[in-house]
Amino acid sequence: MLIKIPQIGKNRNSVAMYKYINHVILVTFCIIHFTSSEFITSLVGSAVLAGGWFKWDFVKDHTVCHFTECCNEKYVPYDLSKLKMSLSQKMFGQPLVGELVNIFTAHKEAVYDTGKQNQKALVISLHGWSGVGKNYASTMIAEALYKNGMKSKFVKLFMGKKDFDCTDLEKSKKDLIAKVNEVVKKCPRSLIIFDEIHDMCPSVLDAIKPMLDHHHAVDGVDYRDSIFIFISNIGGNEIATNLLELYEQGIKRNDVEFHNFEPIIRRTAYHQGGFEKAAAIAHHLIDHYIPFLPLEQHHVEMCALAEFRSHGVYHPSEEMMADALSVITYGPTEDQPIFANNGCKRFTRRIPYVIQKYSQKSRQQNSEL
Repeated sequence: MLIKIPQIGKNRNSVAMYKYINHVILVTFCIIHFTSSEFITSLVGSAVLAGGWFKWDFVKDHTVCHFTECCNEKYVPYDLSKLKMSLSQKMFGQPLVGELVNIFTAHKEAVYDTGKQNQKALVISLHGWSGVGKNYASTMIAEALYKNGMKSKFVKLFMGKKDFDCTDLEKSKKDLIAKVNEVVKKCPRSLIIFDEIHDMCPSVLDAIKPMLDHHHAVDGVDYRDSIFIFISNIGGNEIATNLLELYEQGIKRNDVEFHNFEPIIRRTAYHQGGFEKAAAIAHHLIDHYIPFLPLEQHHVEMCALAEFRSHGVYHPSEEMMADALSVITYGPTEDQPIFANNGCKRFTRRIPYVIQKYSQKSRQQNSEL
């Protein structure tokens, strides 16, 4: 399909070319709406080259990017105010997790300021027991950094056993490199998440070691503005034990620091799951180890109230709260029932059931009156 580009003199108002290209794209999109966005991008690129006038990024932002997700500030806004609010309102009992805002602020400044250019990809590892908020935090990060959140084509999630075949490690590594390359080629500011590292095959992560390191580019792809997040239960028990020891020393929960946990997390992770003897740890390529502390009873109660509110129940009765909390057990031992063994994980299913249960009871009581 050939489209003739009119010769527009440079003395004419630039709005003419802008309107023309918009018209071409709109008509073309209506005709070939089943055609890939790459074709449309190529078409507009040809128009721009023929006109020889506009910067391609400007034209793309005002044409192609109306129809498809682009790697620009509209779709990758890095809304850190949103992240700060989400963490403060929805994350309970995690004093160090709030530091993610400062971590991403420093990364963002280097992305947009050439004088502060990132020297390597940002690599963050989230550790702690199940149900303490690791996946929740990664979702908040995606929703704040990308307009389409976890559905963004610039966000890629890998799951432990599901995405990696331990019987053919070389194939798993090659597939991993290809998939990560594909995402970051589309957008240098991509987010790559590896969940359930504890279930991954050892050595698989070594395939992406060059992408995490201090390189200008790997196979022609620049990873320095990309973000890698690792999520695992590895170190959860050690974090809980260490926290108890800090309590005994008189250190309060909100006064703990990263250095209280990072050494023990690193040592533990280096011998377990997908982190076993991983180059990312050995070569100090993980920039931040974020400990998710085990939750105490009042944190769990806050989780339950937040879950009730998300279902439109703002004032659950004492009976409803007791029913919801009845599934929570505490440890690490019967003699030390301090921390919730499963955090808040069970509330996502338990609380809708409790709401339905007590709504039905209320209806029955009203019908008997």
